[in-house]
Amino acid sequence: MKPAKFEYYAPSSIDEALAILGRYDGEGRLLAGGQSLVPMMNFRLAMPKAIIDLNRIAALAYLEEDGEVVRIGSMTRQRRLEFDPLIAAKLPLLREALRWVGHLPTRSRGTIGGSIAHADPSAEIPMVLQTLEGEVVARGPQGERRIPAQDLFHAALTTSLAPLEIITEVRFPAMPAQGGFRNRRGRGDAAT
Repeated sequence: MKPAKFEYYAPSSIDEALAILGRYDGEGRLLAGGQSLVPMMNFRLAMPKAIIDLNRIAALAYLEEDGEVVRIGSMTRQRRLEFDPLIAAKLPLLREALRWVGHLPTRSRGTIGGSIAHADPSAEIPMVLQTLEGEVVARGPQGERRIPAQDLFHAALTTSLAPLEIITEVRFPAMPAQGGFRNRRGRGDAAT
């Protein structure tokens, strides 16, 4: 099946993306990696009037250490995080979880912000965000707000993000150097 017709935009700034999103008053959808949205559109489970492609907004793809917090731009690809030395040192749980995300093309295109915004309860990245008590930074017409993980996820595929908000950053507290975790999953198991 093919998606229903839609308008396509590729803004180069967050402000431009927010302006376009506002014009469609809840009928526009943000495209990050497209690993969840595109299949939903192909099956016509999602039929937005407009797609706002965030891939040309360079300011949303970064990775920084800020004291005891790791700040990740929402458009940072999962594959980059999987092999980054900062993630290995400060967020080994995230690094391990990323190895279980889909397959190579999924991790190469998928973004950290897109996975979190989709809020799939079986997905690895939202589970790690909750486990490590991280937060997202969202920007909308009312400005910027920080949303702790426990307040972000409401139900399966449902978040507290407003229809006109964009996740701009994901923040994780660094794991203690002596901290650890045990992986008891098998290939194909859902994140729980």
